[in-house]
Parts: sequence; structure tokens; C-alpha cells
Amino acid sequence: MRFTLTRVLSSLCLCTVTMLTWVVLKQMHTKAFTQTCHHPTNFQDDLHNLADRTHRVLSSLGLTHFLCYGALWGQIRLSRSLPWESDVEMCLRNEELARKDEVFLLRAFRKQGLQLAYDSAEGRYTVKDPQFAGGSVQLIVFEEDHMINMLRRVGWKRRVLPPDCESMDSLQCFPPRLITPPLPQKEFGGYVMPVPREGIEIQKYHYPSNWWKEVLPKNC
Repeated sequence: MRFTLTRVLSSLCLCTVTMLTWVVLKQMHTKAFTQTCHHPTNFQDDLHNLADRTHRVLSSLGLTHFLCYGALWGQIRLSRSLPWESDVEMCLRNEELARKDEVFLLRAFRKQGLQLAYDSAEGRYTVKDPQFAGGSVQLIVFEEDHMINMLRRVGWKRRVLPPDCESMDSLQCFPPRLITPPLPQKEFGGYVMPVPREGIEIQKYHYPSNWWKEVLPKNC
């Protein structure tokens, strides 16, 4: 009898501990995603301002650029950044960047109080303002592949890949007609930014499996 009672009490204690552990872990998990849905209004305002400052620098350098990826979704749906985004993506052409000296680019951004860093593996520049914590503009570089008549992402990770846009999703190809100048201008967070032609068409290439639906982050 004592042995049975001991086993029952042990089982109850184990169940209690398990339930308490599950509750704590659930609370920790929920807490981890409390900030994924909506950044404060002042953060979003600063992010849009950073995007506009970047746009002005790129325009002064004569570089073709346009909203893309998540930033373009925000423009299409809300005419501003999606509330959970902490960066703004713009796409550029490598053919134009190659004609600019790297030091010249750095100085052009530095004059506006901005920092510019390049990730050669990803073929992506990051623009930041030291006075604005947490936000950035991502400049994603594409170049035209004349063999397939498509633009594809650069970066040394992709240099070794064959020019097969259908089987190589990481190339993130799209047709050059979508960025034939002059590009349309659309409102984005109170500013005016260039966007690709044909509205949502480029997203069909960058999000082939779900471009037709809204995908929300966790806890949204």
C-alpha cells in the first residue's frame, strides 16, 4: 500500500513539474515573438526616412534602383513598410555599380551620415544610420545574364551556379522588361520611391510558391 501510494505521489509530482515546465516554456516562446508584428510608429517613420535618404544618394549617383521583396509588398498593400519589417529592400543593377569606385560610393553615403557595408557572398549592401538603431536599407544587386535574357542575383555563393532560373531558386531571376526606365514612382511611407513595372509581376518570380497570398510572421 505504501509502495503504491508513493508511486502515485511521484507520478503526480512528475505531472505537476511537467505542466509547470510547459507553461513556462510556452510563456517564454510567446514572449519571444511579442515584437514581430508592429514596430512603434516612430521606428517606422525613421525607417521610411532612411529609405528616402538612401534613395536620394542613389539618385544623385545615377544608379537605377527600386523597391523589391518585402518593401515592395509593403508598398503594394499599404503604401508603406510592412509593420513588422525592420529593413527596406531596394534592388540595383551591377552593370551600373561596376562603373563606380567603391571608395566613391562609401564617401557619397558618408556625406549623408550613412554607413555602407558590402556582403560579397550575398551580393548585398547594407545602409545604416548610426543614430537609428535596429533599422537598415538592404541594397540587393542583380546583373543581366544575356544568355538567358534574365537578371539574376550576384554574390560569390551564386557565381558557381549554372544559369538555370527554373531549377536554381537562389538566383531569384526576373526579366529585364520589369525595370526598363523610366520606372514608375509610388508613395512609400510619405515619400516617393521607384518601383518595378507591371505592379506585382516581379513578386511572381521572387515568391513563386506563395505570391498570391499574404504570409504573416509568427504571432501576427
